[in-house]
Amino acid sequence: MPKILHLIPTLEGGGAERQLAMLAAEQARRGWSVHVALRRGGMHKERIGDSKVAIHSLGDLKGIHPLLIVRVHALVRRIRPEILQTWLPQMDIIGGLVARWNSMQWILSERSSEVAYQRTPALAWLRGRLARHAKAVVANSVGGAEYWKRIVPADHAVITVNNGIDFAAIRGAAPISCQDSGDRGQTVLFVGRFEHYKASEIFLQAIRHMSHRHNVRALLMGDGPLLQEVRDNITSLNLETHVRIMPYRADWWGLLKTATALISPSRFEGQPNVVLEAMAAGCPLIVSDIPAHRVILDEKSALIVPKDNPAALAGAIESLLSDPEAARERAERAFERVAGFTIQASADAYERVYARVLTGRHS
Repeated sequence: MPKILHLIPTLEGGGAERQLAMLAAEQARRGWSVHVALRRGGMHKERIGDSKVAIHSLGDLKGIHPLLIVRVHALVRRIRPEILQTWLPQMDIIGGLVARWNSMQWILSERSSEVAYQRTPALAWLRGRLARHAKAVVANSVGGAEYWKRIVPADHAVITVNNGIDFAAIRGAAPISCQDSGDRGQTVLFVGRFEHYKASEIFLQAIRHMSHRHNVRALLMGDGPLLQEVRDNITSLNLETHVRIMPYRADWWGLLKTATALISPSRFEGQPNVVLEAMAAGCPLIVSDIPAHRVILDEKSALIVPKDNPAALAGAIESLLSDPEAARERAERAFERVAGFTIQASADAYERVYARVLTGRHS
């Protein structure tokens, strides 16, 4: 089996990190020689810690740091992988530079969509220029693939591979209570990083709209740069008795077994892991009307509301609470839509990409 080196900034609580951890462990199980190089570990490092994946620490250096470039170059010269696969923009740029210098078979992984890069145009430009030399770009969404088809030459491979879902772990997760002891009523769940595009403030405003009419509680699980802003919003909206925040945890799937619904009000996504995992768990969903949600869901499998519209989101929550049987039926249809999104299917798809790259077929 060929030797592959994955580059990723960290193995903390993001979707890309979880996907790489699952993929690397599955590739090692299949007999691949798998290496992962990163700045620092995180909760998803445990998933690959017991496998035969070799982990290399590069030092926790931010940005396009010259020392990171030197260390990745030295690692590549030492282990000589047949394939270099990069994850997230920092490592796409660093890995792309090293791949050019060493004439390597480089695969870039796209985990989001074009909107994500509008705030960093210079880095997006550099990443795009380097990607012209990649042997393939693998996106996890139609939107991500379309973005790269406009950037790389027409004869380059731009391939869509669905995220993998750990169905066994989701089924085996122990239930986690969404509520503090003594609370009653139903709980809606928000899971994700506290960043602008996740629209946590829209979620909170929707809860405020209906808090006087329904005994509903809200749980937000996550962390991120806007954590303090989320706390301030809870206070300013007088939601202290209706909302609580829980730090992200790797076994969060247990919440899906006790929540009334999971809500994803995002302004954009790639292929959202949290939504896929809620679908796999059979948890009812309310999602924003964005392309990334429309690709995997429809009105028969979720309630879909306009983005940035807290009143519409509040109405959808009320509708779901008033008709639990309809919510259950939608959840069953949602499960059917992701039943084939296994880790094994994802690894199979990547093996086809690698074979294509190693045999020199680009189009």
